[in-house]
Amino acid sequence: MLLPIQLNFLKFHPNTGRSLKTRCFIKYLFFCLISFSGKLSGQHFIVSPESIDDPGFEHVKVLGQEEEGFYLLQSNLSLQIQRDRVGFRNRKYKIGFFNAALQQKWEKKLEEANDQRNIDLVVMFNGRPIIITSEWKKSENLITFYADVLNNKGNSFIKEKKIGTISYTKGSDLEKPRFVISHNNLNAVIVVEEDRDKDQVLHLMMLDSSLTMNMLYSPVINYPSKQFEVTNVVLSDANDFAAIAQGTEKNQNGQKGKTTKYKLFLKRSGESFFDESTISSGDKNITEAALTADNINNKIVVAGFYNDNESFAGTGILFVSWNLKNKTPMEIKSVSIDDNVRIKMIGERNSGANIGMYSYPIRKMILRSDGGAVVIAEAAYYSEYSYFDYFTQSFTRRTEYHYDNVIIMSIHTNGTIDWSGVLHKSQESMDDGGFLSSFCSILESDRIDLVYNNDISRNNEIENFSISNKGETEQKKVSRSSDHLTLIPHSGEQVDENTLIVAAIMKKKLYLLKLEF
Repeated sequence: MLLPIQLNFLKFHPNTGRSLKTRCFIKYLFFCLISFSGKLSGQHFIVSPESIDDPGFEHVKVLGQEEEGFYLLQSNLSLQIQRDRVGFRNRKYKIGFFNAALQQKWEKKLEEANDQRNIDLVVMFNGRPIIITSEWKKSENLITFYADVLNNKGNSFIKEKKIGTISYTKGSDLEKPRFVISHNNLNAVIVVEEDRDKDQVLHLMMLDSSLTMNMLYSPVINYPSKQFEVTNVVLSDANDFAAIAQGTEKNQNGQKGKTTKYKLFLKRSGESFFDESTISSGDKNITEAALTADNINNKIVVAGFYNDNESFAGTGILFVSWNLKNKTPMEIKSVSIDDNVRIKMIGERNSGANIGMYSYPIRKMILRSDGGAVVIAEAAYYSEYSYFDYFTQSFTRRTEYHYDNVIIMSIHTNGTIDWSGVLHKSQESMDDGGFLSSFCSILESDRIDLVYNNDISRNNEIENFSISNKGETEQKKVSRSSDHLTLIPHSGEQVDENTLIVAAIMKKKLYLLKLEF
């Protein structure tokens, strides 16, 4: 496992499971490369010698790495979609293995074992690709899950291992499973959400490192998903499980609009039911919340933003912790953000609009060893409109995707902000899901790097926004427009302390890109 590294008197433990030997080996291979495609501002990048274009498998994601290379997942559908159903049969997968020089060693299309089996997930666990499949027995309302584990030759290291079976209520909806790994990379849970008329059941298949199911729990959330939708789940090293759910309700006292509500559900290790608590603070309207497990201090941590309904323009940070070892109430702390800082965060063009931190989903939360956290949030939203096309004599529907400023804040355990920084950017696109927008994050021992495209429509350059463990920021160019490179940020994965593997488009073809910082 990675050794802890320091970030502003805090320790961050990436959930990668790499040994020191693995990291040294990857670094050795990288520095043995003698031909770089580019070098700018102290950052190096190489491009794969061959493109990875394959009609029908355009959507890509770097799964993770092991000692001899790394795995790339490809699909016919977007890998950002999280709301597939169990047994969704229209999605196809292909997996490939590449060495440190970005040369492909093999690839294989993933096929169901039989007509009754469906591929639900492809994930990395303990340095191996895991293929999770499901098999229905609809006459008995049962679903059985299996796992195949591949080695770096593309062969099945473990084949069709039966994980376990869940039973469900006839007529209920079952969401695509989630595979959640604990920080120590030794425990995992397969989560299947069952949405019934009046409530939700979260079927939890608790697994050890050999994919053996130790326990099956089915705790109930006493609200249907249309009232409170589960947005994020987390597993602690001790097998505590928590889920955060978001809901909306109409404003009271005749006010227009709706108020967002968040609830936290906690199943402590060994228990079979959820404890429930509402995330709130007075009259503050919570606009965003993210969840993680603090294994050092034995807490579930939630960080988010709020708007103060009384002052309307008042904006602040909410910091919540819930003890895993004893059943004390949640601790909720909040601190307001003054108006000058707020304008800096949301941008001058919105400074007179009396808006707060709406549409700032939290992309990443990095725990501090003192119980605080570093939060990375991005202004992201989309808008839809339609118009009448006189040429085709029909209405056309369009969707605009916006990915703007990114905020990085280090929050003390008392809820105050130690330091903050803002990456100012504006990325807009039409009808493409925003696949060239947003950023990749790289966590190093003394700083966080955000890599992104500065111009997704014309002469793009890849840029790096860096913030140190003291809040000092720096902007650098990684590539020039003459390199003709455009990142696909959501495909990227950090594979070493300072190395990123990400898909990129070069002259209308798809390649892999290795960046070192």
